[in-house]
Amino acid sequence: MTISQVYWWQRTYDAAVLEMNSSRLPERVVEALDAIEERMRSCIVYGSVEHVAIANARRALAILSSKRGHPSYR
Repeated sequence: MTISQVYWWQRTYDAAVLEMNSSRLPERVVEALDAIEERMRSCIVYGSVEHVAIANARRALAILSSKRGHPSYR
C-alpha cells in the first residue's frame, strides 16, 4: 500500500486546478504560487518527495495558465 502525503500548500493548488470560473482562475493561480513560494522559503530538502511535488505543481500551473489563455503569472 502506498501512502500519499498531502501538503498544506496543495489546498490552494487544488483550488486553482479545479477552478471552473475562468475569471477567477488568475487569482487562484496566484494564490497557489504564493503558497508554494512561501513553502520554498522554509527549509525543504532538494530532491525530496515534496520538492518534486512542488516542481510538478509549478509546471502544471504554468500549463493551466497557458491552456486557458492567461499570461504567465510569475
